[in-house]
Amino acid sequence: MKSILIRMVVAILGLAWLSACASTDVMETTNSFSPVAGKARIVLIEPDVELSFLKAAGVSEVRADWSGQGRENVLREIEAILQEAGHEMGVHEIDLDDDRQVQMVRLHEVVGATILTHRFMNQPLPSKRKRFDWSLGPGVRAMADKMQADYALFLYARGEYASSGRQALAVGLAVLGGGGVSTGGQAAYASLVDMRTGDIVWFNVAFTTVGTDMRKPEGAKFMVETILKDIPL
Repeated sequence: MKSILIRMVVAILGLAWLSACASTDVMETTNSFSPVAGKARIVLIEPDVELSFLKAAGVSEVRADWSGQGRENVLREIEAILQEAGHEMGVHEIDLDDDRQVQMVRLHEVVGATILTHRFMNQPLPSKRKRFDWSLGPGVRAMADKMQADYALFLYARGEYASSGRQALAVGLAVLGGGGVSTGGQAAYASLVDMRTGDIVWFNVAFTTVGTDMRKPEGAKFMVETILKDIPL
């Protein structure tokens, strides 16, 4: 499922790829929140991983094979981290015939886009300056039993990997004192929704350079560890 939120993430985080080695921006709810006691059931909603080939001219071309490998690596690492913490993870593909599920995803897109705009695009909301109290509303409780979930985890990741021609161009311009040229990088966004209340209890955005490659297990491990930093589970 393509999303306006993902296009916004790419636009915002693309600027950070030029300078960030590895950084995160963790936000947690200011509402009252108590983690589920003991083992929790976390459902990962349609993890969206898209990896692209960055050509010399700067055109980005999505590679289905890279994206599939990256998604597989990321899923494996998320499951390993959650299991190590004593929790259980399931992957849930949204039923497009279920209006409640579709509405939840769309609402999450709108709320997530608003959070990103507020946080990264210099359009702060006065009522949110000292608060992080975003929510999908209590309506999600109706889906908790159907999904058998205490929490819903949303994850989106994008990566670009430069061609040899693009890398040579970047080196040449650097030698000549020209402007900077992106040689790729990776960005990810994730949020954790408490299915008891609908609150987004944790939200994180992560950036890494091209040296962290989600196509490889070790690169996916680093990205997942970065994006799940301080998740309240």
